Amino acid sequence: MASKTPELSTSNPRQHWALAVLCLLRERPMHPYEMRKLMHLRHKADRLELKPGSLYNAVTWLLQQGLIRVAATNRAGRRPHRTIYGITPAGDAAVKAWLVQMLVEPQRDTSSFVVALDHLVHLSPAEAADFLTRRREALAPAIAELQTRITALALKIGRINVIEIEHDLSLARAEHDWLEGVVAELRRGTLQWNTADILAAARGAAGNAHSTNPEDR
Repeated sequence: MASKTPELSTSNPRQHWALAVLCLLRERPMHPYEMRKLMHLRHKADRLELKPGSLYNAVTWLLQQGLIRVAATNRAGRRPHRTIYGITPAGDAAVKAWLVQMLVEPQRDTSSFVVALDHLVHLSPAEAADFLTRRREALAPAIAELQTRITALALKIGRINVIEIEHDLSLARAEHDWLEGVVAELRRGTLQWNTADILAAARGAAGNAHSTNPEDR
């Protein structure tokens, strides 16, 4: 009986690792050490934090789910036995199912930058302008480096294998342009706020809500 494809949590790093492992095993059976080496060589560190424990945890989970299997074990000299893993038909189906879900369903960005923007009101407009300017300036060399990497790698491995870097480049350019506009507004004073007033209003609103709550009487 075929295993049911586990539901993918797009915010779960373990399943991001699981997808990376499955995609590697579609090439050929391999040992986790080889997987990790290939991830380094192919710059997968840009997407995944390459901790050995994360990779082995993903392998264990995939085995439990029936998405991979033990293909072979070997031993070289006095080294410990190495387990070679292969993908199962259920794992092959999971790759497509997960890719479709991740490509089709938009997700909110939870990066540290977006979280900081959510709390930008706790800085003064002048401080925000200075810090956002520094970020914009830091993006310029990053954009140049991404373009250089795309040009070099596309010639060697084909554009499809650097398509995610193209996406990074597009986002970096868009953010650079957006930051330029926001900083200009902050400098002109067309985007303004007063942190002290906002905090005072929030405290007042909280106090009013507390005093009118029947459960507090």
